[in-house]
Amino acid sequence: MKEVLTAIISAVTSVLVVLVTYGLNSYRENKAKEKQEADRIISTYLNPLRFYLVENYFRLSEILKKIANDGEKNEKLLYITNVKEISEQSPEWFNNYGCYLISSCYMTARLFYQLDKIRQELSYLRLSKKDDTELITLITILSRCFRQDYGIYYLIQPSIGNDMYLASEKRLITYREFCQLLQNPETRVWFDRLLNFYIETGQGQKLKRIEDIMGAIQSMSLFLDRVAGGGKSIKERLEAEGIKSL
Repeated sequence: MKEVLTAIISAVTSVLVVLVTYGLNSYRENKAKEKQEADRIISTYLNPLRFYLVENYFRLSEILKKIANDGEKNEKLLYITNVKEISEQSPEWFNNYGCYLISSCYMTARLFYQLDKIRQELSYLRLSKKDDTELITLITILSRCFRQDYGIYYLIQPSIGNDMYLASEKRLITYREFCQLLQNPETRVWFDRLLNFYIETGQGQKLKRIEDIMGAIQSMSLFLDRVAGGGKSIKERLEAEGIKSL
């Protein structure tokens, strides 16, 4: 009888060991998959958005600083006054006098692409429900800031973003390709609200809109810094440029 009891205990112990080992292995595999998915979300969606938020924040802060230092305007954005003139410019113009205006538009257009990408694919990102809600709220606020004071209208923002992506090659267009789009009046017209947005800013108009955009960018950037587990991206970029505070 004792031998039977010992055998039963041994068998039960063996089964428990197998079950516990299986459970631990399954737990480790699930955690590894969760981390892999989190890393994919960060590298594919969150970090590209963080990058263009920082780029736009820095450019807008630079524009405002220039206006504050020089008076009421930022002449670097005002080498043309009518967007139709852009389609008449040579490639040299886009690499010289027009570069500051067009590159500002280019960076914002790429930001619109990243925002719309997340808006469309948010259900696949598997963020927490609270983070999902906060992210879509922050995107909505930033979109509203861009369209205030007859700026870049709600549906035009994702349209601009979509035009920045070459689906056949699965990549965003280059600065050169962007300039070539603007040289064609038929394609440039779809970017006119964006172009006028920066021309108005260069003229010192509607600067409260720019301040609101920067505030919204900063809020979203801090949120993404937390979710992605990175440093304070805007602060670090400003420090890298030798700017302690604005």
